[in-house]
Amino acid sequence: MTRCSLQKGKFSRTAALFLGALFFLLPLAGCKKDSPIGKNFRFPLSAEPRQIDPQVSTDAASVTMVAALFEGLARLDEEGNAVPGAADWTVSEDGKTYTFTLRDSQWSDGTPVTAQDFLFGIQRAVLPSTKSSLAEQLFIIQGAKEVNEGAADPSALGVSAPDSKTLVITLTEPDPDFPEKTASTPYMPCKESFFEGTGGRYGLEEEYILSNGPFLLKRWNHNESLLLNKHEGYHDAQEVYPAAVRYMIGSVTDPVGQMTEGLLDAAPIPADSLDAAREAGLTLVAMDDTIQYLWMNAGNGALQSASIRRALRDAVEWETLREQMDDSVLPAQGYAAPAAVLSAGETYRTDENSLTAQTDAKAASKELSAGLEETGLGKMPKLTLLCADDEYSINLARYILQSWQKNLSLYFELEAMPASELETRVKVGNYQLAVYSSTAPGSSALEAFGAFATDAVGNYARLSNEEVDRVVSDALLGANGREEMEKLEMLLWELCPAVPLSFEKRYIGIPANDSGIIVRPYGGGAFGAPYDFRQAQKWEE
Repeated sequence: MTRCSLQKGKFSRTAALFLGALFFLLPLAGCKKDSPIGKNFRFPLSAEPRQIDPQVSTDAASVTMVAALFEGLARLDEEGNAVPGAADWTVSEDGKTYTFTLRDSQWSDGTPVTAQDFLFGIQRAVLPSTKSSLAEQLFIIQGAKEVNEGAADPSALGVSAPDSKTLVITLTEPDPDFPEKTASTPYMPCKESFFEGTGGRYGLEEEYILSNGPFLLKRWNHNESLLLNKHEGYHDAQEVYPAAVRYMIGSVTDPVGQMTEGLLDAAPIPADSLDAAREAGLTLVAMDDTIQYLWMNAGNGALQSASIRRALRDAVEWETLREQMDDSVLPAQGYAAPAAVLSAGETYRTDENSLTAQTDAKAASKELSAGLEETGLGKMPKLTLLCADDEYSINLARYILQSWQKNLSLYFELEAMPASELETRVKVGNYQLAVYSSTAPGSSALEAFGAFATDAVGNYARLSNEEVDRVVSDALLGANGREEMEKLEMLLWELCPAVPLSFEKRYIGIPANDSGIIVRPYGGGAFGAPYDFRQAQKWEE
């Protein structure tokens, strides 16, 4: 077969930082005679989207779809830097006022996207009537917090649209990361007339979705799939390569087989399938974004006491436990994974701020006694430790139980179960103790630590602490430097809602014939999309 070259030779781009976390851009291989552009792609979607509404969507499936269908004022490139999305921008000398000039672009119905659409979207996100859990992400905007709390009229919001092409946003204080924030979902536009015309059904069906991104929703077969077509009215349509993308809803039972057969173009690879994936020639992308925790349900009896939680942590025989850990993991060094960043381009974790648990049986015994006295319990009740039913997880959990027997004379029970059942139990709070791995909702240290704020997504420990909530709130308003984040992590270490056990790698597999797909850690983080396939290409066999 005749071959040509899109560029000189083959090359491999190194993984770059996405808000400081790892990105991966597959290399463009030498091309075949047929064009790799204009092909169809398939990706997995773990669950049915609840509602494709940028201002309120928080579940992973919905946010993934929002990120594919909509575009904010900025978007993030493969290095995690803000680049013009729907607009270009300038910033005032004091760093507090951003002026965005919209690029020529259309909604999926062919009407022009205006500055008023972005104004309405931001207003919706912060209005108390919307009841959006994403509102705090916009509190850096002047007046946003006061409007959200009902203490100020919406007119006090520091956002204005002088004309259809200009949007002005004034911040409470300078924030050099603000352009990156405008790539996140609550900053995306919403056309007021369309929204009002949906009669409360906005985002629930394909006919009630109006989007401005590189793709538009062609068909939504509930609980089966969503079909996205290239949006020809997108301002940068010539740089969008796929003709269509289909998201398949549901768990992937055989990702290696499905990718080998051409049924998927990317998928997570379980640890026990890595060798098969390599043999099949799949490209494997490692994500350093996951932590395995010993979770302790703070809403459950004795575990409401931080003293008791610390006692359980300090009584673990850590040296022995770490010897049992799989070669694919590293002993955890705190509540932020290796890929976590302080800000764009700056890694959070250093040798100086590592937090490594150590065995201290004497201190653990004192903490246990103090905790029992605090809670008014005469003795420690018998608890149950949950874990996945694979051999590695069971052995790890047994070593933890044996540590408590040895150092605290506590005899707890072990219950192993399928990973899917464990996930459900932990997420709904139907557990006492559990060994369970989780990924922070975003790539920043603030998002990792903020997951332990009251009612936060990812707060599987059910921790409720006013000081944590206050520090997280202050950080969202700009107090999120290294010193503040390290103090917040130390506060979590003292409260001990969960014990970090190990840093784990997740792997994403991509077929060898696919190129141009960016894989983002943390499920996309602030951007929200685990895969960026705008320039995805496919070589046919």
